[in-house]
Amino acid sequence: MITSKCNFRARGLLAFLLLFLVLVTNAQDREQLEAKRKKKLDEIAFTQRLLNQTGQEQKENIGYLIILRSQIKNRQNLINSIDQEIELIANNIADTRSLIYALEQDLNALKQEYANIIYLTYRNKSTYHFLAFVFASNSITDAWRRLKLVRYYAEFRKQQVEIIKATQGSMQGKLQRLTNQVSEKELLIKNLEAEKRKLLGDTGERNRLVQQLKDKEETYKKQIEKDKKIAQDLDNAIDEIIRKEALKKASTSENTQLLSGLFADNKKKFDWPVQGVVSSNFGNQAHPTIPNVFINNNGIDISTTKDALAKCVFKGKVVHVIFIPGANNAIIVQHGEYYTVYKNLVKVKVAPGDEVAQGTVLGTVFYDDEKGTAELHFEVRKQTEKLNPVLWLKNH
Repeated sequence: MITSKCNFRARGLLAFLLLFLVLVTNAQDREQLEAKRKKKLDEIAFTQRLLNQTGQEQKENIGYLIILRSQIKNRQNLINSIDQEIELIANNIADTRSLIYALEQDLNALKQEYANIIYLTYRNKSTYHFLAFVFASNSITDAWRRLKLVRYYAEFRKQQVEIIKATQGSMQGKLQRLTNQVSEKELLIKNLEAEKRKLLGDTGERNRLVQQLKDKEETYKKQIEKDKKIAQDLDNAIDEIIRKEALKKASTSENTQLLSGLFADNKKKFDWPVQGVVSSNFGNQAHPTIPNVFINNNGIDISTTKDALAKCVFKGKVVHVIFIPGANNAIIVQHGEYYTVYKNLVKVKVAPGDEVAQGTVLGTVFYDDEKGTAELHFEVRKQTEKLNPVLWLKNH
């Protein structure tokens, strides 16, 4: 009988431990999902600021459409994250209920064991007193063993009561946890429905705007050709500057290699030059509204807030500040064999020859009153080779 009870207790303890481990793992997953949800909410709030700073007339342009598309993507990601969180909470609720059931079963078994002990004690009390049990020993050694047994029996009864109380307390805690989880799930479901309604509204606004912009295709095609000419002139100037700087640095190749190594070692660790939304990615990109029209991007474009300050992503030296009509200022910072380029700046704060640190303010991102947008163009190069900047920056 004792063996069977021990086996039962061992099985109950094992089940309890397994359920506990599942709950701990789920709790860690939940923390990650909560962090992901908060991050997405921050991104949505920032993107909404960009949308809100755009005037009514300025909303009929491509810049607004790009930001709106980014907001739709953010909301969809948030909805997916909330969905995952709701599913995880549902699993937690099921696991907690299983744990409560296991505790109830264990508690009932503990109470039954304790009842049996009390019954046996009462039944044997008049015929077999513990003191008589000790004095009936055949030797001192035997008496000592019997005394230890009596003490163990008394301690066992005491521990049984404490275990029952602890199990009851644990079960109450799990019941409260279950209630909280159900409330959290209901709140998340409400948030999910609200985000779905907002997503529906944003999608409708996007579809309306795309339809309107189709009537302006010829105007946009002319602007694209004009922008391409400006961008090509600026790229040619930057390439020439970098080639000349590479020749100058030949005599100090050791320092160049050292700084190049430091820059390369920090890949994926750089802070973004400005907080914002990527409005155009690296490489050959399809135009957002005109079919079969592609624009080659040597870096990334980041839509940001009005009066945003562009900051250097890594220590280096300003080698040139270029002004191109129609493109404002571009700043080139050298980091050994690597260069970072920051375009579309006004109120420039640095000059050629300046040593700059990570986080140094380079200038203010130009705000286009006509478009209602502020957009920084950012590039990373290894000499004249264009690299994808997103691969060098911290994940959003």
